[in-house]
Amino acid sequence: MKLIEPKPFYFDNGPKAVVLMHSLSGTPNDMRLLGRFLQRNEYSVYAPMFKGHGTYEPLDIIEQGDPTVWWQQAIDAVDYLMKQGKTEFYFFGLSLGAIFATKAIEELPEVSAGGTFGSPLFNTSYAMVRKEFLIYAKKVYQISETDETVMNEKMSAIDDKLDNFMDKIISETHNVENNLNKITGPYFVGQGTSDVMVDPDGANKVKQRLSNVDLHWYDAGHVLTVNKAHKDVQNDVLNFLEKIEETNA
Repeated sequence: MKLIEPKPFYFDNGPKAVVLMHSLSGTPNDMRLLGRFLQRNEYSVYAPMFKGHGTYEPLDIIEQGDPTVWWQQAIDAVDYLMKQGKTEFYFFGLSLGAIFATKAIEELPEVSAGGTFGSPLFNTSYAMVRKEFLIYAKKVYQISETDETVMNEKMSAIDDKLDNFMDKIISETHNVENNLNKITGPYFVGQGTSDVMVDPDGANKVKQRLSNVDLHWYDAGHVLTVNKAHKDVQNDVLNFLEKIEETNA
């Protein structure tokens, strides 16, 4: 079976730029609907692809990617957009992407604001993330018609390496949590009430830590950018951005 690999995307429409960062088992495809919506509303949108993602070898994510590499990609995203002549920068991230979108708001002076969807900040357990990554990996091997013996060997290798890999992500998440006080401007939080991947109450904990949180609850699961809540998410993000523009006008 010939499979088409996902790619980063860049939608150009004006000087205001939004960076969209995807999840651990996702790709920029999960951000495309939101990206096109924002483009239609006069925002340029860039969705990089985390190192190790977008292939049909799940081991690539573990062996090629880590928080240090992915954080550099967030920095590189701003550099790329500056070279395109963009002058305003906003970061949003889904799940894993939420960690680095938040860090960009904390650390990069060029970034005005942003927020998260299904954020793992203040998550109480990563057992479901681990479980879902293994399910995702097996599904990828099945779709790509990997020989069963080879698939079992690869799944065993993933299982052996996954805990150390997850520990790095958890450590980075805690670092971002500890630096939330660096965020003084508006911060968007979108959280599904039936999200089983992360603890929904983490959204309340973020709101308690920050003074200017625009918190939205959705009757939906984890991947808010493509599930039944996606149109509400799009409109809420646009309203969030437009309020910032009005305030700064």
